[in-house]
Amino acid sequence: MADAVAEIRDLTKRFGDRTVLSGLDLTVERGEFVALLGRSGSGKSTLLRVLAGLDNQVEGSVDVPGTVSVAFQQPRLLPWRKVWRNVVLGLRQEGVSKARNRTLAEKALAEVHLAEHADDWPLTLSGGEAQRVSLARALVREPGLLLLDEPFGALDALTRIAMHGLVQDLWRRHRPGVLLVTHDVDEALLLAGRVLVLDGGRIVAEHRPREAADHDDLRRRVLADLGVTEDAHA
Repeated sequence: MADAVAEIRDLTKRFGDRTVLSGLDLTVERGEFVALLGRSGSGKSTLLRVLAGLDNQVEGSVDVPGTVSVAFQQPRLLPWRKVWRNVVLGLRQEGVSKARNRTLAEKALAEVHLAEHADDWPLTLSGGEAQRVSLARALVREPGLLLLDEPFGALDALTRIAMHGLVQDLWRRHRPGVLLVTHDVDEALLLAGRVLVLDGGRIVAEHRPREAADHDDLRRRVLADLGVTEDAHA
């Protein structure tokens, strides 16, 4: 598709005799927010690694034409580099000057409400602040495809709520294609325009929360796709 930031066709990934992804098809369009749900071991993280270019030993077609950025569950900040230098980590290798790096870092940190922390050390940040730095680092490269690998999983409930709002705001402002991997059904339904369920290495269900008339019914159907009944969930 002309406006796709990721297009996968008939993707198969094996680890020895075990098939993790099997004939999987997926398209993510520019400006689209997609959430990917699945039980542990369903292949979610493997798919993200393939899209990020970290695993090329696959069968099938993987086309990601633009820049890709990833934000992980752990911020993975370098403690010996100040916050602003963590944000622009890697840009020098892409030909960006040192002076320009500082300008880009300050702009990105302002977007995640951390401008005053540019010269702090990462170990002085709270968990939520460190995750915001990770988001700034992912977005500073203006990616066409933003991959979010359970980025809120280690945060407390109130910080997660604040981060949900921030991510939605940043997505609307920058309009990358987003693929969020999460175990949290409510999080997926809140953030994404399209929710996919991965099982047996294939996408077995697709839901569009913004078109759903009954949110509770949709939630039950997604849980059922994941093999969870409402009674068991409760």
